[in-house]
Amino acid sequence: MATPSKKRSRQDPDLDSEKPAKKQVLDGESALDSILAPKKAYAPDDEDFRIVTGTYERILYGINAYWKKGEQVGGLDLEPVFIVPAHTGLIRAVAIGGQFLASGSTDELIRLYDVKKRKEYGLLGGQHAGDVTDIQFYGKYMLSASEDKTICIWRKSDWEYLKTLKGHKGRVNSVAIHPSGKIALSVSSDKTVIVWNLMTARKASMNKLGQEGLCVAWNKSGDRYGILFDRQIKIYNVADAKVASTISHRSRFLCMRYHTIDDKEYIISGHEDKTARIWDASTGAQVCELAGHKFRVKTLTTIESKAVSVLVTVSSDGVIKCWDIERTLTQKEGVMLGEYDTKSRATCCTAHVGFGQSGRKEEEHE
Repeated sequence: MATPSKKRSRQDPDLDSEKPAKKQVLDGESALDSILAPKKAYAPDDEDFRIVTGTYERILYGINAYWKKGEQVGGLDLEPVFIVPAHTGLIRAVAIGGQFLASGSTDELIRLYDVKKRKEYGLLGGQHAGDVTDIQFYGKYMLSASEDKTICIWRKSDWEYLKTLKGHKGRVNSVAIHPSGKIALSVSSDKTVIVWNLMTARKASMNKLGQEGLCVAWNKSGDRYGILFDRQIKIYNVADAKVASTISHRSRFLCMRYHTIDDKEYIISGHEDKTARIWDASTGAQVCELAGHKFRVKTLTTIESKAVSVLVTVSSDGVIKCWDIERTLTQKEGVMLGEYDTKSRATCCTAHVGFGQSGRKEEEHE
């Protein structure tokens, strides 16, 4: 069985000259084999969708979501399905790509799980010489960003390391892949945004931001992108890289996500003041806010399930809340569907549609 290569110095000038590190396939019992049994009201492997959170305690939590039956107004039952000690450092990123779950940590490793087969698949190491800060999937590939100023490209079919993207002079905070899969954006502590040509695996351009970008995200059509800063979110046009709209609030921004309903684009953000907010992406105007968390909203994601757009917010104390986005927009206040307390310090989250026996279509959500 292959083992990860020894950590290199953070000053190593040529990471991509090293021999590619292959996957490490783990033999024996999987951590996911000790999966928890759902309540008798639900059949095994028949969740409608699953939420996965990473934590400071180095643990991955898998929470199954089931739509309640027989109610006039739908709600969700949330039940834990796995609790896995995944890393030796705090978990900073989680992402879903098809049937694979990937988690990145301050231990500089990426751990892989096959969530459909309930198996721990292996780990990727030896390429990053710093915390893994972000992971994104697109089609046959996975990108991982790091504190070591680089982004690595991996191939999903055999988990082969392909290339290291270099260009930033500081920690890479976030990476976002264009809907076409041809380019990507990354933001860094060096206060720049880089456009990467993924067809050639080279830097296409770099723009100075004047402040540190903490998160970057594309809209659905790929003609605009948003960058989250400490106190605002700026929406940029791809054509000229100029600011199209600005979202500002006195409470610190911690996370964001684009969401589209009926061709209308929204930005959803989580804040230090324990609140999530929905904004009109075209004007920057606040549409509504969702209150109910007792601590700051650390991370969030969205997922489509049973024709319902669900917002998942997770506060820093590990409380997960699910909201009906369309009803929230209609009623101008948060409409909650269900909640679960992991009793942990959450850092990141993702969600995916269930791989159930009913044969539902598999979808990817980062």
